[in-house]
Amino acid sequence: MANKVVGRPWTAEEDNLLVQAIAIHGQNDNWKQVALAVPGRTNKACRKRWLHSLCPTVKKTAWTREEDELLMSLYAIHSTKWSVIARQIPGRTDDACSKRYREALDPSLKKGDWTPEEDFQLLQAHQRLGGRWGQIGAELRRSGLGCRNRCAQDTAICGSSV
Repeated sequence: MANKVVGRPWTAEEDNLLVQAIAIHGQNDNWKQVALAVPGRTNKACRKRWLHSLCPTVKKTAWTREEDELLMSLYAIHSTKWSVIARQIPGRTDDACSKRYREALDPSLKKGDWTPEEDFQLLQAHQRLGGRWGQIGAELRRSGLGCRNRCAQDTAICGSSV
């Protein structure tokens, strides 16, 4: 297990090996067997790659109004138990549910026009934190993606390093 490499992008060849291994071993409790077919990848890495990227039932399309409403109602019941929530929204992963809430639906997020004061705060936060957009967003009570997009939209704020 010590020779397994993690933290690097998956190649098309590795994706193909993973798909073939899933076809043979299935996707329920056989991740160690699956990983043996994908050299250099752990069972955890294989499981995550399959369930979050390659599984044909994972939806990667824009969220619908109905899905947003369901997510909000489930969040009211389960809070941040994203895996519990995701099981009730067909095709959406726990990561997708969490990101959708944090980046778009969280009612505490500011969504209006940016003020000059916020632009200044964004500049300061970006100089201090670099590209840690989640942290920057939390400081400004905006989504991290919104902060990144603001910097990309107006390079006078953050320069060209976005």
